[in-house]
Amino acid sequence: MRRLGGHATALLAAAVATGVVASLVQTQVNLGELTALGATVTPSLRAWTTLQDLAGFGPVMTGIALAALLPAVLAAHVIERITRPARRTPLFVVAAVAGLWTAFWLMLNVIPMPAIAATRGGLEHALMAATGIVGGLVYARMSSPARQASGSRRQWLATALLALVPAALFLIASPGAAGKLDAVDPASYRVETVAQGLDRPWSLAFLPDGRLLVTEMSGRLLAISLDGAKTPIATDGLPPVFQRGGTIGLMDVALDPDFARNGRLYLTMGHGEEGANGTRLVRARLVANRIEDVRILFSSTPKPRAGNNGSRIAFLPDRTLVLTVGDGNWRREEAQNPANHLGTVVRLDREGKAPPDNPFVGRPGAAPEVYSLGHRNPQGIAVDPATGELLLTEHGARGGDEINRIVGGKNYGWPLVTAGIDYPFGRVTPFSRLAGFEAPLLEWTPSIAPAGLAVYHGDLFPEWRGDLLVPALRGRAIHRVLRDRSKIVGQQTLLAELGQRMRDVRAGPDGAIYVLTDGVDACLLRLSPP
Repeated sequence: MRRLGGHATALLAAAVATGVVASLVQTQVNLGELTALGATVTPSLRAWTTLQDLAGFGPVMTGIALAALLPAVLAAHVIERITRPARRTPLFVVAAVAGLWTAFWLMLNVIPMPAIAATRGGLEHALMAATGIVGGLVYARMSSPARQASGSRRQWLATALLALVPAALFLIASPGAAGKLDAVDPASYRVETVAQGLDRPWSLAFLPDGRLLVTEMSGRLLAISLDGAKTPIATDGLPPVFQRGGTIGLMDVALDPDFARNGRLYLTMGHGEEGANGTRLVRARLVANRIEDVRILFSSTPKPRAGNNGSRIAFLPDRTLVLTVGDGNWRREEAQNPANHLGTVVRLDREGKAPPDNPFVGRPGAAPEVYSLGHRNPQGIAVDPATGELLLTEHGARGGDEINRIVGGKNYGWPLVTAGIDYPFGRVTPFSRLAGFEAPLLEWTPSIAPAGLAVYHGDLFPEWRGDLLVPALRGRAIHRVLRDRSKIVGQQTLLAELGQRMRDVRAGPDGAIYVLTDGVDACLLRLSPP
């Protein structure tokens, strides 16, 4: 029992030491990326950010190190018994480094989001794996036969303390829970289920004949009547759709402002393959129950992962089209690079060309389609019909979800400026505000995962006119963002009683509110006064 306690203490000590060193490396690599983007990181700010990461990311890294080192040291013990090397320390150092390298490789290639920014490149990956040298040295020393023979009864106490200290730091440093918002009285609206059994629906649009067009991520386009009847729209002419679960596939649908005359509609979809994919915009004509005259208008810069696609469409008052494109969830710094489309809103005419008055037209090396940049994953965009303002919702990482007012040529900060933190609790950036970058109108921390946006100007809910409606995937509700003119003055939630992830929301021409829930057995809902 004493020997087991000694090995457990040695393993935990090695994991803690590795977690501390890896946290230091991660922070410096990340700050180096921000400095390369032009941020000024003073020594005091660097020190403070490093301490914050030690408290927040350090415990997470300790857990990763523990999971990586356990099989590594077990394998090293087996090898030690067989080979009986003259020196055991190099064996455990090599095993620890190999264990860390394997763990980071699995995190990059199995988890659908890059878990640790400092492992995205080969050199950085090797540097993070090399932090296992510290763990291997600590374990080899503390588990040596001489040390085990002189072990004390306090080994189990030391083991408990080594486990509790990182856990306590993590609880202190991690973000608190969100405050509960007031709910709209469910008795003030009636919910009708228009259609059920939808397979990962993503967007909807209203046809002049009263039916609704609904996209499913698998590639299916449906016309749904208010009585629930579903009519498949033949999409044989579409280019191949790159689809991966609920991450990428057939996404937005929007009708041309002159649809009644030309029958045109616009669709966004994933294109490409696993290691090089992006967001594509196509135009087609809806003829009876099929689409014809399909034309590819725009294909975004390829990215190596399937996530963070943006893909929402809106038409500006001048009848040009804007399309959101996510940062690709890999090299997030590309959202600050106007030479590509990642992390941007692009503006196109209805032929797919960049209008000559786009803000980046004529800038050397810039993509002429870029309208604004510095976005992470903007999945909601809408034009306020009363003011003409272009509004956008975007996902942050762990917190930092935003509503922004989009102005051509402006920079919205990601990843230099955000109130959110990374998924493994490291700092994305020490800056939540910075001169030269546009501040959001509203932030959500913790995240609600805003998946769309609508501006309500109907007649059925007159007291809601001018308010914003935001579907929340994680928040499992529709957020009603109350506005006085254009100023946000409060929030409420509705449909929270359903407990469903909300994918899209639209204000219908009849004044009702239409909602798509999310998932493989989703619904189309209609909200009207009781």
